[in-house]
Amino acid sequence: MPMRTTAHWYDDGLTLLDSGFFDSAVECFDRVLQAEPRDAKAWALKARALSGMESYEAAIECLDAALELDPLDAQVWSEKASFLIRLGREDEAAQCEREAQRILDGGEIVSIARTEPVASIYGVANGLASDTVSIIAADDKEAWFAYKPDQGVTRLTLSDRRVQGYVQGEGLTSNAVRCIVVAQEAVWLGTDQGLSRFDRGTESWAHFNEETGLDAHIVNDVVAEVDLLWLGTDSGLFVLDPTTGRSVACPGGPDPKVIDHLVGDGDRIWCGANHERAGLSVFDTSSETFESLEVGPWVQGMQLFPPGDNEALWVARRDGITIVDRTTRDTREIPLPAMVVTGLSISANQLMVGTDQGLAAVEVEEGQVVVKEIEVGLGHRVTAVCATRSREWVGTEDQGVLCLTYS
Repeated sequence: MPMRTTAHWYDDGLTLLDSGFFDSAVECFDRVLQAEPRDAKAWALKARALSGMESYEAAIECLDAALELDPLDAQVWSEKASFLIRLGREDEAAQCEREAQRILDGGEIVSIARTEPVASIYGVANGLASDTVSIIAADDKEAWFAYKPDQGVTRLTLSDRRVQGYVQGEGLTSNAVRCIVVAQEAVWLGTDQGLSRFDRGTESWAHFNEETGLDAHIVNDVVAEVDLLWLGTDSGLFVLDPTTGRSVACPGGPDPKVIDHLVGDGDRIWCGANHERAGLSVFDTSSETFESLEVGPWVQGMQLFPPGDNEALWVARRDGITIVDRTTRDTREIPLPAMVVTGLSISANQLMVGTDQGLAAVEVEEGQVVVKEIEVGLGHRVTAVCATRSREWVGTEDQGVLCLTYS
């Protein structure tokens, strides 16, 4: 099962960009960002491809993502200014040009600070199926929520706050949703009866299960690539071709076979198990071999963090966080005393950590890891966390979902 690396997608994207095939270049840089979402250069290159399609608003969003990761890139500030001018936003463009010039002159950098967020609460009164949300997945256009016990999913369109519920027989193959992954063109939902795909353009559904060629039954997590999907299941790690519906089981893996969480980094698929007899393992896509790592059991989630660091995998476990060097396999423990970790997500330049006592934040300051308590959900069990570039989503038990929107 050969797999292309991010370097290959970079090269293809640059070639397509130089040749004027902008839509295909966007697809290549999306592939890079799926593996390395904190890659500032990939965001900037995607912006250039979008500008070639005259999609300037989308291009500016990509440049904003790049600047959140690397605010000292004068070229990106200048490119943002040029796109703003295309949209007739001269005052904002002038501010960006001044910022670029300050960087080039080596003077004091005037950062554009985030404003105080606007808070919104979503719950049963707003159309959700429950005030306890177990999974949140979102981008800048919509948010999806799943619940325990099994109550299907809810889709929230952010532009008009339209709420749509989906249950078994009305889109879903099962009400027991195990994961939600929001990709550019589709939303993937793992269930206890296979995998469902929601097409965001046509709002139509497709399903993958044993009848269509998917050998796994319970799908716990998904890594979406351009041409294929990696599935963490109760039967091990699978790779699925969505065009044919056929799947192949990856040899080896943890014992027992249950895989609950996945992270892809281009060359490897990291597999976490929320089980007392298993923890973290990694599948090398070139050699098609598994390696088990001694980080302890009960993996609650994983993220590649901090921004600009191509080595660290952060693994949330019940009693704290383990930082794994993806090259050397060295580990570092970050204990969270008197807390039970429930999940994690990346927000701006910090790691949001959900616990049974509320929300915590982890930041890396001059190489030191700092854990900070946040007032959000204080004293309550955080059941789900999710973040995009402009919003943070926090679900607390019986309290609904808090959305913090930053301008």
